[in-house]
Amino acid sequence: MILMSEIEMIRHLARTTRKWRERALKGIMDAGQSDLAYRPSTGMSSLGWLIAHQAAVYDFSLNHLIQSSPPLRPDLFKAHLPGTKGDWSGATLEEMNQYYDDCETAFLTWVENAQQSDFERVVDGENIPKFFQGMTVLEIISNLFVHLNHHNGHLSSIKGDLMTRHDTHI
Repeated sequence: MILMSEIEMIRHLARTTRKWRERALKGIMDAGQSDLAYRPSTGMSSLGWLIAHQAAVYDFSLNHLIQSSPPLRPDLFKAHLPGTKGDWSGATLEEMNQYYDDCETAFLTWVENAQQSDFERVVDGENIPKFFQGMTVLEIISNLFVHLNHHNGHLSSIKGDLMTRHDTHI
């Protein structure tokens, strides 16, 4: 049996995560919901916050945790971090999707150029949140995709909320 390399698996996870994200966003837009400030009846974060937050997850994982560098888009990054109110920042859908694309591309470029030792490196330091202290980069990457797909579930929930509110079949 042939096992997939870490890099191939990460590429696969990124493609699959993107497909789930795009499917949920298409369903939301097909339902006529283009208001990025929209918050579902459950009270979870706004549609726009979720879209930009997914990009911020890539940005945080790569730039803060893995590379110890500043965020790619500090303005969008700060407005869409965990612990914020979940409000839409006013950025356009195009800006937020470009932020996601840029962060995903930067992340995958890093992955393509990484050595085995890069994946095995343990992150630590006073700027690293306690949750991530002592994790390897590969464990951080696993958490990245869990987090992104957690929010794909939120996007799917918004789609379901819209179906209920509009009695629409998406």
